[in-house]
Amino acid sequence: MFVTPLVVGFGDCDPAGIVFYPNFFRWFDLSAHEMWRHGGYDIERVRREDGLIAGPLIDVGGTFRAPALPGDAIEVHSWVSKWTTRTFRIAHHVFRGEKLLVEGYELRVFVRADPDDPATLHSVRIPDDFRSRFA
Repeated sequence: MFVTPLVVGFGDCDPAGIVFYPNFFRWFDLSAHEMWRHGGYDIERVRREDGLIAGPLIDVGGTFRAPALPGDAIEVHSWVSKWTTRTFRIAHHVFRGEKLLVEGYELRVFVRADPDDPATLHSVRIPDDFRSRFA
């Protein structure tokens, strides 16, 4: 499990004074990328050297249990919760102290651009190096 600590800013909130829900999805993405970085997986190197695009989203969701407010110290707890040959699901739980605020997930893949049409992406098998770092 990887933990990303954050402090909710005034600009993260809507007119009601609570976190505007898309910010949780932004924080999920941040936490996933931080998890990869801290795990030593350089997605830019993989793109340059192997021609793979690591981790595009194909599905995302969340269940909101309690609001977060400006000034709240929160933590995003993230881990790979499910693997298939070509996809991996990252679970994200957002806490304020012991209080669970949000349960979310991202479904991600690895892709390679079609050599004949670079705008077309094809999913590929998840690299063993990635799987071994985050399994």
